[in-house]
Amino acid sequence: VSVAGTGRNDASNGKSKHFDPASDDPRQYTLLKFYELNEGAVKMLLDGKDNMDLPFTPGPTEHEIIHYRSETPKSLLLMGRSGTGKTTCLVFRMWAQYHEYRQQGTRPKQMFLTKNEVLCREVQRSFNNMGRAWRKRIESNDPAAIEQDWSTITDAEKPEFLTSSEWLEALDVVLPGEQFFTQVELKKRVDTRKEKDSVTKGIEDYLTGRDVDEIVSSDGREEMDFHKFLKLWKRKLRGSRRSSLNEAIVWREIKSFIKGSIASLHIGNNEHRSAQDRYLSLDEYLALGKKESRLDETQRREAYDIYEKYEKLKKENGFYDEGDLVHNIASRVSRLSRDDIEALSTQGVSLIPVDSLFVDEVQDFTQSEIYVLAMLCRDPNNLFLAGDTAQSISQGVDFRFTDVRQIFFEHFGGTEPDLLKLTHNYRSHAGVLRLAACVVELMYYFFGNSLDRLPPDLGLFNGPKPVIMDVTSTEELVLMLDGSKRETSRIEFGAHQVVIVRSEEAKKALPDEFGVDPDWVMTVQESKGLEFDDVLLYNFFSDSPAEDLWRIVSNYTEDDIKAYYADATVAGSGVQKYDWESPLLTETRHLDFDVNSHKILEVELKMLYTAITRARVNVFIAETDSELSRPMFNYFRRRAVVDVVNREGSLSSVRVFGAKDTIEDWKNRGEYYLEKAEGDRQNSCLRLAAKCFDKAGDTKRMNQTLAYLSFTEIENVDEKKLTKTKQKLQFKEKLYNITEQLLEARDVGFLNKAAFCLLKTEENDEYTARMFELYAKLTYAKRISEDDSLLLPVTPTSHEKKYFQYAGQLFAKVHKSDGTFRLAVDCFRNYVSAGMYDEAADMINSGDLVRNNKEFQRLYQLCIPSADTMHDPTATFRRDFQRKKCVKLIEAIKSAAISVGN
Repeated sequence: VSVAGTGRNDASNGKSKHFDPASDDPRQYTLLKFYELNEGAVKMLLDGKDNMDLPFTPGPTEHEIIHYRSETPKSLLLMGRSGTGKTTCLVFRMWAQYHEYRQQGTRPKQMFLTKNEVLCREVQRSFNNMGRAWRKRIESNDPAAIEQDWSTITDAEKPEFLTSSEWLEALDVVLPGEQFFTQVELKKRVDTRKEKDSVTKGIEDYLTGRDVDEIVSSDGREEMDFHKFLKLWKRKLRGSRRSSLNEAIVWREIKSFIKGSIASLHIGNNEHRSAQDRYLSLDEYLALGKKESRLDETQRREAYDIYEKYEKLKKENGFYDEGDLVHNIASRVSRLSRDDIEALSTQGVSLIPVDSLFVDEVQDFTQSEIYVLAMLCRDPNNLFLAGDTAQSISQGVDFRFTDVRQIFFEHFGGTEPDLLKLTHNYRSHAGVLRLAACVVELMYYFFGNSLDRLPPDLGLFNGPKPVIMDVTSTEELVLMLDGSKRETSRIEFGAHQVVIVRSEEAKKALPDEFGVDPDWVMTVQESKGLEFDDVLLYNFFSDSPAEDLWRIVSNYTEDDIKAYYADATVAGSGVQKYDWESPLLTETRHLDFDVNSHKILEVELKMLYTAITRARVNVFIAETDSELSRPMFNYFRRRAVVDVVNREGSLSSVRVFGAKDTIEDWKNRGEYYLEKAEGDRQNSCLRLAAKCFDKAGDTKRMNQTLAYLSFTEIENVDEKKLTKTKQKLQFKEKLYNITEQLLEARDVGFLNKAAFCLLKTEENDEYTARMFELYAKLTYAKRISEDDSLLLPVTPTSHEKKYFQYAGQLFAKVHKSDGTFRLAVDCFRNYVSAGMYDEAADMINSGDLVRNNKEFQRLYQLCIPSADTMHDPTATFRRDFQRKKCVKLIEAIKSAAISVGN
């Protein structure tokens, strides 16, 4: 339990001085969270059924944003770097608005949107927690008050929480006009999104015989994303000549400008344009200002030529991209008047119009998507958009808040949204943030059109300066870190420490003498979204593809820094102090800056910023190539944002590695890495999680993690390349070993993975089917046991139905060769659990299932509802059978009854 911040009298001026309440851990530089400890909060803490987090009390700056009101209605743009509390402000503001609506007795439509599915569900959880917490508070303050139970409030009364994919799919169905998706394509897209885990996708591909590496689509169009575009680029787009543009730049130009800009919509001039023609022509693309597309004319012509080839290949191979979908939606929306949109709500369309819209990570949305968002709001001045243009989360989107303000000004009544900024960083202290700010300054100076201007992030506490480790070799670095005389010493890293390198190639090239367990090394890409106490940034400049282009930093002089800090955006925040020193340094040759020749540094600076801001406490930078690192090292030293240490100096600041952590620290960190094990960093996080559990002495959890890791590694094996008999036998043996490992974990979450491994052996189909069914049953049972609010019978989820379907298909396959009644019943049971009533009917009609009265009676028992079967996955089918909702299956059973004389 914490107490309020301390106010102390300053004898010199008689004013009260506020000290922020900080963690008492001497190595932490973060604030404590405060909670209002009233009777309602105590009740929640004591109520074991409420699995929720208590809403904490926001700070004064956040409180102002949460309750901000302008004199005239305006939308709000909230800009802040990572770690400044943007999402917190959004959730609190959304709840405050919702509560105000309910007190007024109105029920306007609120909606939350983001590209990130995990973030979407987390925001929804936080919002729902606030609802439950508020009800407890009302009960405690006034037991007689009538406050509707949050869990009983209907979905129609609650805000919508959607990813942009869900939103676009729903709009495609409800808007007037020609739909973009066929029913088959829409179902396939929804199923694919619901079954995002690679296990289920792998099983689908394996059972249907699809080649997951093929670029050609089948069974309706498929979505083209950056990874598929990369395959096209390597095979057909780049061609034989070396392009002056890389694949990422071309993808950005297509997605953000040619197909995603507001100009590409041709608003007011689209009556005779099809959705496919509503993109920028070459002349329109060339006419874009330099603040929009940052390519010169020659590069734009080259990019457009590649775009035209891409469009042709995309259509020929049965693909669409998100730009095609958004343009279709925008075309239909632009033909609607405000009255038309209002009329949709009276026709049973609950999705639109929206009264109040909240968007997080808005930098991942294109201009055309934002236009559609505003069009479908009753009041375009009631949007709340939060984001950060320094975060390159979405591949291909070039976003600036200034462009968004212009959209509102030109297309929605001439009212620009208010721009609010968060600059207090709650993740890192001032020492780390000053170094990061120096990197951002270079982005502003050299690539000012690529991100919006914000004042430097402010740390709530001072902390140690980042450290440049003045070394000439890897061996010398090891000795500095470990303090050992042994050249082969292994540096033991703590639970919250990591080495970050520039790329996967750099990671693989680390020399043996580096002395750090490879599992404690991550690439910049892998480290995105993670936090560490201590970060060692190793050979970032030495391994950078920019090589000696870093010399352009010498163009940024003290006069430029003065101009930056005199800028109204920076000066208005109160941040006016900067340091510039003139130590005796070995200079590098000057290199004049050219924006077209040095574009690679825009990406490199953003990567450097990402790497630095992963640290909460300490940043160490070590380079073995002094020539390549010298330009940036000199810059950092002149800015006085780093300390430099060598073997002759004091090494106490770098001896944090090998610090002792508690068992609880190791265990918690292991769970942290398990939770973050996804995407590009999945395997790295799994290895780290296993190491942490090992350090914690949790052998069971370690084995589970290692089994999961083994599974992810065999997923990536290309079985087509296993041409020799010995290779095939070795791979099959490995599959059996991993299956055994996964089953020994005794975790339902690994059961489907074990079944998939067994499936890939192409042996034991019956056992594989039973494992699929067991996984579906256990998942179903776990879900209904954890949620006592569910009304029986409970229908299996789409995920559970998938696995009943897999089991049914495999039982049917085995039954064809075996012919036993037992397997036929197994197949029937899984088909009806999966809701595949027609397939179950076909099985009965084939005559393979029921051959005598005894068999019929056993089959019929699977169709009759009873108290004993209410918790069974077949319960929904039994109810449907009783209510005659599966006509074809009922007729098949009647025919079977007649055939056996029943």
